[in-house]
Amino acid sequence: MTRAPAGAGIVMGLVLAACGLGKPAPSPSPSGIGAVVKAMEQDMNTLHEANAAANEVIRAAGDCDAARPLIPAANARLDEAQRKVQTSTGQQTLDALRKKVREVAENCP
Repeated sequence: MTRAPAGAGIVMGLVLAACGLGKPAPSPSPSGIGAVVKAMEQDMNTLHEANAAANEVIRAAGDCDAARPLIPAANARLDEAQRKVQTSTGQQTLDALRKKVREVAENCP
């Protein structure tokens, strides 16, 4: 009879471990390198659409009639991304894209 409670304790321990009750809860906001990686990932997602819009303008740079209507949309995407970018790398990427779009705009008045 003494074996039944011990067996029940082992089973209960396994059940609790499987449910994750023995683990500490993850931190709601990462710190250190985790925060940096998360910010970089968010910047990559934020810059995705702005990069696509800027690339359309850059590809059309040889044809001003095609490039002109794309420039306002690209600038709007870049402005939107500007408000969300968190890292200096993201900011530098955004500045480079903005410079390329501005160059096309200056060459296609």
